[in-house]
Amino acid sequence: MSAAQPSTRVWTNGSVYSPADPFATAILTEGPTVAWVGSDDAARAMAGPGAEVGDLRAAVVTPAFVAHCRVPDPGAPAASLPGTAQGYGAVELLGADLEALADAAARVRADGARALPVLVRAATGDADIDPSALPSPALGLELPGGHHGAELAAAVREHLQACTRAGIQAVLVLGSDASGGQGAAASQQLTGEVTGPAEDASGVVDTVLDAVAEAAERVGERAFRARGHRLVGVGALREEQCERLATLGLTLSCHAGAAPLRDLSRAGVPVTLISAQDNPWRTVKAALEAPHERLRTSARAAFLAMTRGAWRAHPDSAPLAGQLAPGAEATLAVWDAESVVVQQAQGTGASWSTDPRARTPVLPALDDSRLPRCEATVVAGELVSGQSPRP
Repeated sequence: MSAAQPSTRVWTNGSVYSPADPFATAILTEGPTVAWVGSDDAARAMAGPGAEVGDLRAAVVTPAFVAHCRVPDPGAPAASLPGTAQGYGAVELLGADLEALADAAARVRADGARALPVLVRAATGDADIDPSALPSPALGLELPGGHHGAELAAAVREHLQACTRAGIQAVLVLGSDASGGQGAAASQQLTGEVTGPAEDASGVVDTVLDAVAEAAERVGERAFRARGHRLVGVGALREEQCERLATLGLTLSCHAGAAPLRDLSRAGVPVTLISAQDNPWRTVKAALEAPHERLRTSARAAFLAMTRGAWRAHPDSAPLAGQLAPGAEATLAVWDAESVVVQQAQGTGASWSTDPRARTPVLPALDDSRLPRCEATVVAGELVSGQSPRP
């Protein structure tokens, strides 16, 4: 931490999103760690005389979001990266070129955020993988679109087996053709059914799931599940495919409005939402207000899929990453929001009570005239964007 940064901060008079105290109005951080969340008076008493004191003035404090970006190959125009000024505390980077991936990761770190790089390169056997040479304990595989048959199945199976035996996570990345892209989502918007281009994408998903099941059987289900393998970029899915994803223990990453979030939630599939928006609340709002009820989920579920859920999808992440609770890393964002509320998506069925007596933490209301605006971002206890609240 920079010498100019205070070692202890206490911010009061706000709304702190925390599983430790759903009515918390204050947060106390010590160095890189959350030390306390709760009432204003308790936080001040615990902070001591040397703490930096800030008045949030009714601002909302949440865990910082995790963004997701594809890194172009060398020679292509450099991609703009979401940053801490938008409330992101980490950026997942998927790329096929090590040098380009390292350059993008350096840009993310220079902005003050955590870089989560994943190399995308096919593995065909144990000898192909040297975990120490990878930027993270994960290896991606780009799945070609338009191929449903033995070639695709073999590539998926071999990659999963090699990654499992090497003790790393496999990240299966569906291209726009394989996932159905916008066409797959559009086919569901009016009816919620898988039709047209989505039917072709559904065949690819079936092929992938068959190969996943074969790989798990070959390497052993216990070892397979321990790696936390992922499927990224999925679009339209049938209800039985959602149930099969849960059975196979895969974590799914998708765009809001593209995959049936309601059915995935009911099946118990861990989901992260892909976002590189200039305001991450746009992605939460898109999931909350998707055109068809199968594609919707609550604001809380969408928010968790971009914070705690996104961290849980990554290998070797800390148990408390992506939440604000004592002992967790102090990576957070401060938001200027017009109001706070518990918002359930219409037609999805309530997963929890919206009654205040249920002690469900509240989030910024997304049906207000404007989305929340990021005022400050803190990563591991260090203010990296914006200004600390004034006393």
